Amino acid sequence: MKRSTYLLLTLVTCVLIVVALMYGKGGGPGRTSTASPEKSKTGIQPTTLHLLFPLEKPVAQDEVIQAVEAKLAKDGLPIKLEFTYIPYDQYWNKLWLNAASGEPYDIALSAFSNIADLVSKKVLAPLDDALRDYGQAIVASTPDYAFQGVTINSHIYGIPRVMPIAEFQSFVQIRGDLRKKYGLPEIKTVADMDTYLETIHVNEPTITPYFYDTGRFLLREYGDVAFFAGGYLNAPVYIDPADPELKVRDTYESDFFLHIMEKMHEWQKKGYIPYGPSDTSKYPDPELAFNSGKIAATWSVVMKQTERIDAFKAMYPDGELENVYLHPEKPKYLFTGADNILSVFSTSQHVNESVAFLNWLRSSQENYDLFTYGIKDVNYKLKDEAIVYEGIDPKHAYNPISWTWNDIRFARFSTYISPAYSKQLRNWDKEAIVSPTLGFVPDLAPIKSEIAQLNVIITEYLPLLYDAKVDWTATMASFRAKLKDAGMNHVMTEIQRQFDAYHASRKVDKS
Repeated sequence: MKRSTYLLLTLVTCVLIVVALMYGKGGGPGRTSTASPEKSKTGIQPTTLHLLFPLEKPVAQDEVIQAVEAKLAKDGLPIKLEFTYIPYDQYWNKLWLNAASGEPYDIALSAFSNIADLVSKKVLAPLDDALRDYGQAIVASTPDYAFQGVTINSHIYGIPRVMPIAEFQSFVQIRGDLRKKYGLPEIKTVADMDTYLETIHVNEPTITPYFYDTGRFLLREYGDVAFFAGGYLNAPVYIDPADPELKVRDTYESDFFLHIMEKMHEWQKKGYIPYGPSDTSKYPDPELAFNSGKIAATWSVVMKQTERIDAFKAMYPDGELENVYLHPEKPKYLFTGADNILSVFSTSQHVNESVAFLNWLRSSQENYDLFTYGIKDVNYKLKDEAIVYEGIDPKHAYNPISWTWNDIRFARFSTYISPAYSKQLRNWDKEAIVSPTLGFVPDLAPIKSEIAQLNVIITEYLPLLYDAKVDWTATMASFRAKLKDAGMNHVMTEIQRQFDAYHASRKVDKS
């Protein structure tokens, strides 16, 4: 999965919601709705759904989709599928432009970090009625807290994937074989990471120690917080779940912002990381560079090792991967219930058919396997229920962007993923602590002008601040002044007002 510049900065925001009553009140990990999983096909018309996705068309997509359409027809759904792909660095802008132009797309990838903005711009269609009539399998298998992440003003605007979600972005991927080669301990602190990067820098001159990451994993050391109105350091405000007052605070006045930038600057000055975190001038394909052994640490999320391992092993058979999660002894928070989301355009004439198709995908292992992995023994093989690609002709390669619709119930892992690690991932959320911010998604409509201005300023200054050569004092002073002039205080006040109302309502629900 490739990313645009500062992809990791755009992954997390939160928004005010009240879960639609038909799906029940919000809950913690393990709680799901109790609707019947049987599908209703009444009223579904023969149609072609148009899907808009980032990245590139899989080599063998045509043969797989032909098989998918045949299975849909067999199951009583006269639906065909057409796909349009957009390079990731252009996707989010073109998503909005395509919607504004009224182009006839139906299903598209959205994200928890931007769904509130898309809803405020009326890009997305509410799915409540379609889910009631055609989405019973989705409702039955999706935890209530996941629906909270796509619910705005009591309406559901997307179908979240159902995968491990607690602090899912607080990871960095390292080369486990290199760590073991030099007898280093498992990385559990920033000091451990310092030692690993220094060891690589000194002993492996042909390997770049750290590349293509924005340091989000450092929050586990410097401050675990819930971000709002943006993702990670691109979000102007945050709430610390351990703060007894649960105050909405300015990201750029925080200690964690300062500490993360100091550490990134330190690593740049020591030669561990080139500037900037997402600069691809040295390695135009960062993923390929990591998988081929040119990089010792790079970006990750909770499931990324399962997605990366086959490509890594194909190019570097003797290598090992480790997904680093700092301070495992600290609380693991469930800040949000959603990340990647499949939504339906408000201009779509096929909302019911779109939901019916996604419901079909989520209704059985057979359907999930077909759309996600392709045709068995043609596009993939199974070995002890694990996915194997060895011996598959390259012309039958099928690697869709399944990270947009993953379902942990049906997910198959590589043979390189141990049973113990698989179990750890499947149970990841079970010990999570529910953050008091879970389910809160601010309605950005009252502050959309201020948010737009803040986003412009943040986009201008954040890359500058990542640079170790920056005049920190002068640049931060200018940055903060512009943020204040653009309405930062008003944004904090409004989001605080909304959160206080949400938090009070949750207390009433629990009483």
